[in-house]
Amino acid sequence: MMAQPVPHQNPDKRRVKVYELRHNDWFDRGTGFCYACWAPVEEGQPKEPHVVVESEDQPNRRLLETKIVKDDGFQKQQGRRSPAAILSACRV
Repeated sequence: MMAQPVPHQNPDKRRVKVYELRHNDWFDRGTGFCYACWAPVEEGQPKEPHVVVESEDQPNRRLLETKIVKDDGFQKQQGRRSPAAILSACRV
């Protein structure tokens, strides 16, 4: 079997793992590509900054979309700094 080529990645997207905390247990939501964008919360409203993670396996499926809020906590994992390493307060 021949190896499949890896599709070209957008340099503005990072490959990340998404976990969800439910009742003190972490659930693996999957691996995807993370990017930041400006989007309205409701139609006709001003655009606000968001972090979006689209599934690696199903590109049309969003693993995470959350508005960036000044008071939200972010963490870096394994000594790496990533634009959306881990969101401590996910709104999925």
